[in-house]
Order: sequence, then structure tokens, then C-alpha cells
Amino acid sequence: MDREEILQKKLTDEEKKIILSLIAIENITTLRIHKALKNVKKIEDMASLDLKTFTSYFGKSCEEAYDKFQYNLSFNYEKYFNFYGTEYIFYDSEYYPKELFRLYDFPFVIFYRGNKDLLLFKRKISIVGTRNNTKYSENALDVIVPFLVDNNFVVASGLASGVDSIAHTKTIRSRGYTIGVIAHGHNTIYPESNNKLYEIMRIKHLIISEYFPTAKIRKYRFLERNRIVAALGCGLIVTEAGIKSGTSRTIDFALDIGNAVFCLPGRFGDKMSLALNEHIRSGAIMLNKLKDIKDEFNL
Repeated sequence: MDREEILQKKLTDEEKKIILSLIAIENITTLRIHKALKNVKKIEDMASLDLKTFTSYFGKSCEEAYDKFQYNLSFNYEKYFNFYGTEYIFYDSEYYPKELFRLYDFPFVIFYRGNKDLLLFKRKISIVGTRNNTKYSENALDVIVPFLVDNNFVVASGLASGVDSIAHTKTIRSRGYTIGVIAHGHNTIYPESNNKLYEIMRIKHLIISEYFPTAKIRKYRFLERNRIVAALGCGLIVTEAGIKSGTSRTIDFALDIGNAVFCLPGRFGDKMSLALNEHIRSGAIMLNKLKDIKDEFNL
């Protein structure tokens, strides 16, 4: 199946179960599933693969996963998701954010808690930054976030500590709406310091993940999460970031799909601004005043 065939397809219940059965396996990533589907004529063919073919698609390390996949095909997913209080939408749903189709390895399923209507907003913008922010980020977002809310933007971020939490919190206090993208299952709250924020967003806003509710924290998943944060909105605002950081990779993801990237200019020699100054020199938009956002989006 090529990409266009997948995108144009209205999934059957059987196909949805096959996709869920693959995603549920720990070491089978979304990227691997995309690559595997290139080798079959239809999604249903995945259910009849023999062990040799299965491992040729997903790697020799997935021999144990083959047995799990066969078991998963008869699993009661409805009961599982009801137990964990998590809902989900497939990529063929009207609620699925079409912005994610710009990703080569877009998620086949989004697992969520909260108000899925927020995914339908055309004006979504992402805000990210370091976990070890300074007052510079806080002071800037004190001005930027209310402006975004007043202009009907839904603010997305990664529900991490630091800039992510500040962006979510200031959006809520400004009476706006916010979407959190987490890098693990909904059954885990990380960091624990975000427990109250998570509960507020779960009830009144939206939290999404591409992982099953019981999926554990894995380092590589934070990088996978960052591509969704980068693609979910029409632009990306970055306040502070280290040179070799997840935030810098988020910038790369946003630039790769053609999103506008706004970077706060930093002071000479400031380690949390050095990377952003370099991105500005390479073509990112210097966010020096609110008019810079207005001009980019014709507000």
C-alpha cells in the first residue's frame, strides 16, 4: 500500500483491530508499521503473515512480538479502554487533525482524554522550550499567551516541566484552550509535579498520545512526541532551548514540514538562547514583538 491508498481509506472494524494490535506491542513503532504497510496490498494481509515475513517487516527482535500480535487480534479493546478511561480516534476520523498528515510517520491512532473538539480548531499553535527555563520565558509568555488566546489560537505543548507547563498554565489562566501531547500512556502522569495541571486539562481541555494507556516511559518516545507537537499547529513558538536538546529537534521537525518557527532572541552568550539565535540566523522568525506573529498569520 502506498501513502495515498492509506490516507484515502475508510477503515473497517477488522482493519482497526489489526492496527491496534500492532500499536499495542512495545517495540513496534508507528514508523515500523508505516514501512510494513508498504509491503502489503491491504491492511487485512497483516493478520495472516507468517513468522518469517512478520520478522522481515518488523525485525528479528520481534519474534516474541509475533505471538503477542496473534493474541492481540482476539483481545477485547473496548473493555480495556473503558477500564482505563481513555478514548481514541483513527486517522480516518473527522476529528483527526489533518496537520499530522504532513508527517511521514503520522500516528494511525490518537488516544485521548478530554475535549476532542479542540482538534477541529484551525488555529492551533505550539509552544515549547527548555525544562530549565529562566524568567525570560515566563515574562515573554505573560505577553504572548494572552495575545494568542485573544486571537482564538488553541495552544499545544508537551506537558513537560518548564516552558511546556508554563504555556499550558498561562493559557488556562487566560481562559483559552490548550492541548497536551504526552510521550507515554495516559495511565502515567509525568512529571508528577504536573498532576494538578493534568487533571484540569483532562477535564476541561485535551491530552493526547499515540501510545496505549499502559505504555511506559521510554526515552525515544519523547522524540517521537516532539514531532507531533511540531506538526499539530500552524506554527511553533520557542522561548529557550539548549543546543543539543529535544526542543531543538522539535524545531527541526517543524522546519521540515514547512511550519513557521518563531524564536525569541537571546542575550549574547546565554546558553539557553544560543541555539535559538542560530536558528534565527538560519531562517527562523525572530519573535521580537507581537506584530511578528500578526504579520506571519495576517491577523
